[in-house]
Amino acid sequence: MRNLIVSNLEKCMGCNRCISTCPVPEANVARMEGENNKVSIDNKKCIACGACLRSCQHGVRDFVDDTASFFADLRQGKPISLFFAPASRSNLENWGRILTLLRNLGVRKVYDVSLGADICTWANIRHIQKKNPPSVITQPCPVIVNYILKHRPALLPYLSPAQSPMLCTAIYMRKYQGITEKLAALSPCIAKSDEFEDTGGLVSYNVTFLKLEEYIKEHHLVLPEKESGYDHIDCALGSIFPMPGGLKENVEFMIGKKMRIDKSEGQGVVYRALDAFAREPAENLPALFDVLNCPEGCNLGTGCRHVKNIFRSECGHGQSAAKRGERAGSRVF
Repeated sequence: MRNLIVSNLEKCMGCNRCISTCPVPEANVARMEGENNKVSIDNKKCIACGACLRSCQHGVRDFVDDTASFFADLRQGKPISLFFAPASRSNLENWGRILTLLRNLGVRKVYDVSLGADICTWANIRHIQKKNPPSVITQPCPVIVNYILKHRPALLPYLSPAQSPMLCTAIYMRKYQGITEKLAALSPCIAKSDEFEDTGGLVSYNVTFLKLEEYIKEHHLVLPEKESGYDHIDCALGSIFPMPGGLKENVEFMIGKKMRIDKSEGQGVVYRALDAFAREPAENLPALFDVLNCPEGCNLGTGCRHVKNIFRSECGHGQSAAKRGERAGSRVF
């Protein structure tokens, strides 16, 4: 597994902000180099939560994704299709024009991850209805999965067997749409790279919104005036998945409040909640625990620019979600 968070220790001032904000303190290692304190990363313990990226004031921390290799392969004519996370509506003002640009550069098919979110909702409901597990921890968030894998393996039996919306989209594209070329994800999340690697390379590229925008700017790519859409039928309420509690709202829309669903999000809260979950008797646990690493959900994920507040970030989902909700009301799950 590659190191997703990287450090330029020449810039490190030893202020320890990264240590104080990290939900896994042992993921940062402070050492004296001469008279200077330097903080490096223990990547075996790092969960790629992104807290240090936001707290560092000296430009020490950065992250890597697959943006450069994605564009390099497009230039070489390699066949690639992609799926676009619904958080794009919150982060990319010209996302429709960006889709046109990518099509012009050679992208074959484009799918909306909202479709995979609908599938993810259905899969979680079916699992609970058929298996009646004591409790289920959702796994759309790969940072949460990293935390459980590395630091709370006792919680592994509680992880939902339903794949994340992105992987549900990828499986749907492969199995039901006959798409055989490489798949790229345009995503708001650094840790999706870990998820894709851990699941056998079904998805070849994690292209984060931040690195995508930087690449477009640095290479002076001009966005076409025409906007593009997706190559599939419309979705239901999957577009609100990036919002905190989005999965909970989807499940309750489909089946009502028939089960207890708790939620938690944000580095300062969710990991303490998972630790408490591990100690709690099964009879006190919710049927479904909807958990996310980022306090504002995927709308302001680790691979985003963070130039909007939570109110502006959710504006892009309201109207489309309401329209989709009207259509989704006739669907049977």
